[in-house]
Amino acid sequence: MTKEDNEKKGKKEPKPHFWIPDSEVEEVVYVPTSRPKEVTINHVEHGNELLRGIGKIKEKHSRRKTPISEELIIFKLSLEEEGTVDARGGYETIFKDNDLEIKAIKKSNEAIVSSSPENFVKFTQKLDSYIDKEGGTRKFFQHIKSISPLELTDIQTQRLADSEDDQEIMDVQVTLIPKLSGATYEKLIEYLISEIKKIDGTLSEDGLYFLSDNTPVMRFLVPSSGLNSFIDQEIILKAEPSTFFGVSENGNGSPIDITDLPMQVEEDLHELPIVCILDNGIILPNNLQTCIVDRWVADGITSFTGEHGTKVASRAIFGDNLDEQVRQGKLTPRVRVIDAVIHDGKSKLYEGTLIKRIQNAVHSIKDATTTFCLSFNANVSIEDDAVGNLAYEIDCLSRNGVNFAIPTGNHSLWRIYDDLETIADDTASRLAAPAESYYGVTVGAITRDEHVKSMSRKQELSPFSRIGYGFSGSNKPDLVYPGGNVYKDNGKAYMAANSAAYVITNSGLLVQDFGTSYSAPLAAADIAMLTNVVPNKDPFIAKGLLLHHAQYDNYSINNSEMVEKMYGLGIGNYVNSKDSYSNRATYIHKGTMSRLIKRRVKFWVPSNFASLSQNGNQLAKVNVTCLSLSPIDKGMGEEYLRGYIDASFHMINSKGTEITRNPSKGREKWKHIQNYSQQLNVFGPGDWQIWLQLYTKPEIIEDIDYVLIITIENISTVDVDIHDGIVNETANRFQALTEVQVGFEEIG
Repeated sequence: MTKEDNEKKGKKEPKPHFWIPDSEVEEVVYVPTSRPKEVTINHVEHGNELLRGIGKIKEKHSRRKTPISEELIIFKLSLEEEGTVDARGGYETIFKDNDLEIKAIKKSNEAIVSSSPENFVKFTQKLDSYIDKEGGTRKFFQHIKSISPLELTDIQTQRLADSEDDQEIMDVQVTLIPKLSGATYEKLIEYLISEIKKIDGTLSEDGLYFLSDNTPVMRFLVPSSGLNSFIDQEIILKAEPSTFFGVSENGNGSPIDITDLPMQVEEDLHELPIVCILDNGIILPNNLQTCIVDRWVADGITSFTGEHGTKVASRAIFGDNLDEQVRQGKLTPRVRVIDAVIHDGKSKLYEGTLIKRIQNAVHSIKDATTTFCLSFNANVSIEDDAVGNLAYEIDCLSRNGVNFAIPTGNHSLWRIYDDLETIADDTASRLAAPAESYYGVTVGAITRDEHVKSMSRKQELSPFSRIGYGFSGSNKPDLVYPGGNVYKDNGKAYMAANSAAYVITNSGLLVQDFGTSYSAPLAAADIAMLTNVVPNKDPFIAKGLLLHHAQYDNYSINNSEMVEKMYGLGIGNYVNSKDSYSNRATYIHKGTMSRLIKRRVKFWVPSNFASLSQNGNQLAKVNVTCLSLSPIDKGMGEEYLRGYIDASFHMINSKGTEITRNPSKGREKWKHIQNYSQQLNVFGPGDWQIWLQLYTKPEIIEDIDYVLIITIENISTVDVDIHDGIVNETANRFQALTEVQVGFEEIG
């Protein structure tokens, strides 16, 4: 073997990641300071305008009585456009000191608040003083732009307003004002049921469920003529068309019978990781039955088709090269599956029913696996008024130790347009619920190969794949995986056989298909396999590794924002995520942060790598990813995420001086994932650091879990063993990940 062969082998030989223990983390006390800025304003004119708003609130409150009218007054309070109602600077003086409770946030500067009638009188008296004394000690009013009753336009979504003229009977979902007591909700639910009867409406059979924060959601069948009068009241936060979810079936091509093919398992089949497929059932042929670990069936389901669920499961089990395995005459499973039947496969499923079934499935199955694949989407793009109910519930479950892989959804714009950029400019291409979930792994589709008549080249976004951004500009999708390719020819649509998503049907046939439904299970399998090899099978670390090591280098679009909306962090890669190599070393640190303690996390850059430093070509690439599990609050609209961790990059230069080298992009406020890379040509060895700081909304007092992952990579032409350099120079300060056995909580 030549020297060159040895070097190539060394670069490809897997090595363990490094674990950063708490002993390598310095803690620094943080003393925050924040206060609202003074503004120049005519206090008399401004105060009288606010007083007129209070008059309208009183009038509507007395006119539309509810069971809690004597207990609470609910209204809207808006700050100036640049204001944030739950910013720490003004929250206490504007809201807390006046006994105004923020129930929900519509926009960052608009809050739905409640007050007792007694406290509302005191608030009005303070406003009188503000007017009479030209501000005086009541200067907090200068930051309030308006005070007004909740109007119909605040409650009704645009989608509901647009559909009123189309239907005689409307299927409407109503969300009540959050953060009330259980006893209060009982009274309001009974009241709304009696009110709907007065206009000849009904509560649907499955028409009541509660979100994880105990907020009731009610589904009504309402005559369109009485809709506005029914929903125009202060106890209702939101009225929208009832949401339904379903799956699409596209399979065709030349079916191949695989019922006699043998399976080849590289290890004990029973040791393979497990993915739970939440779908309409899995019906595999007898030769593949051992890939199904167990079956769970939701209450109310007596039969199921297994059409979509079987296809999704086959992608998770055998991966994207299923067609190649069939040609070779043997199937090689990567994971096993649990069949969680949450849908009969015959009709679309109401969101409330779907949520209950998913919750029950996860609670029943999470001890067997923490990886779940949900290949369901709504058929329309998300809107920016609030995170959807299903996405919120997925986030709540994810914060309790499980991972979800979710597709972005599919659109049909590729039948109309001729290039990806034009599709991306159409708002109808935006991802569909529940893909806006913050803590689920949202997966778009790319093509495995290309077809001369397709608008997508190899590894480009599939023409049908929905794109980001997510809710309120969140970074979605997270990853992309192969999901098939389509093209048009003489007005007809076709699948590209060389890059189709090959799946197994419920009748044991291999067929061609396409859709992001078949990208998500590939991500789920990678997450499950990573979970199986990290210490204590920690799902948070597994997800972090997959997101951190995603990559995509073949952009045909010269627009970084467009690339981010289409591809997220890039193509997920299990092999890259699992191991370090001689030329690329990864550090992992998991911890918990409080708001008043900043953390400085050390990682070592070895001298054998730093000796390459020179002006000119870039030699080193440092990639940083910090995931945090901050609380979320569905009622808070754009301010849904209630905390985030900032990750600041501090390196050592060639003179041995510590300097800050933060990127221009990747450290964004109020984002739960911070991900960026820096390329360097001159640098020094030693302890580099990532400085972590937690920012939270006023009500958050809990500590926040996070995972920090750092990779240093040699991108020069000179061969240097970074990994061995770290081992030789740090004297076991950073433990090999395969040896880490402590510092984790058991799951489940």
